[in-house]
Amino acid sequence: MKKLFVILLVASTTLLYFGCSKSDDNGTNPTPPQDPIVGTWISEGADVAPGLVLTLKTVRIVATFNANNTYNVVATDSTGAQVTYTGTYTVTENTGSSIRSITLNQTQPTSVTSQGIYQVDVNGFLKYEVVQTIPAIPGFTPPTAAEGFGSTKYNGVPLGLTWIQNFVPANPTKEYLVGTWVSEGNNVAPGLKATLKTKKIVATFNANNTYTVVATDSFDVSVTYTGTFTTQANNNTSIRNITLNQTTPTSVTSQGIYRVTTKDLTYEVIQTTPAIPGFTPPVASEGFGSTKYNSIPLGATWIQKFVKQ
Repeated sequence: MKKLFVILLVASTTLLYFGCSKSDDNGTNPTPPQDPIVGTWISEGADVAPGLVLTLKTVRIVATFNANNTYNVVATDSTGAQVTYTGTYTVTENTGSSIRSITLNQTQPTSVTSQGIYQVDVNGFLKYEVVQTIPAIPGFTPPTAAEGFGSTKYNGVPLGLTWIQNFVPANPTKEYLVGTWVSEGNNVAPGLKATLKTKKIVATFNANNTYTVVATDSFDVSVTYTGTFTTQANNNTSIRNITLNQTTPTSVTSQGIYRVTTKDLTYEVIQTTPAIPGFTPPVASEGFGSTKYNSIPLGATWIQKFVKQ
């Protein structure tokens, strides 16, 4: 367990960046383009590596990679305790692959070296996987670009998804909510199942800030809701605020929060105009499950999960 603890610390501290080489002294060579890893990235919810959730109870990682090849990572656990990791990093391209190799030289809170791989995909999401190599952890070998993600090994056995970490940009250039999402089965909020017998929801959010939601109940009766929406970011979290101005079938306003990860959409809203006596909407600072009735949090009751189509 101690060995796993060490590797996890490394995993939470080591993100990725492809460093730009300097121009020749005569200034005739153009400056290479900045790598997309430069900036701040957030991992929460389904994006946190299963190994980190299991052993360190990690719930959020905020990682900043600078153009001068330094990094700063703040990892938060389920008790709210935080650890900050800092250091430098270098990267290497791999011929014929968009997966790049990375070496991280951590300086705080301890001095270790880690190696692994990372990739920024066409959606702008970051995927990475690393393992401590100095001091070496007996039995562990780092992942390689040739074998891909999930190739971290213990005694020669690949560990699969265990140490794969996913991130979304803290300051995205596009709205990741845009698209069509489906919620059914266990993903439907318990409150919707109990009160409206909802069995399936298909929600489409458009780039022009309009939306269409089709809710189907257990009798296969469907109701379509349409309107417009606005969103707002919150510092140090991928949870965003949302306000929906519904126009059909009735005119109401709802407020709440949502989070898009590389795997799913978590969504929780409550009608605010006309207000429902006793109810207050969830807020990002308190997280999902913070919808309240007479000041009592309702937990999972109104949390909705969606999968993108």
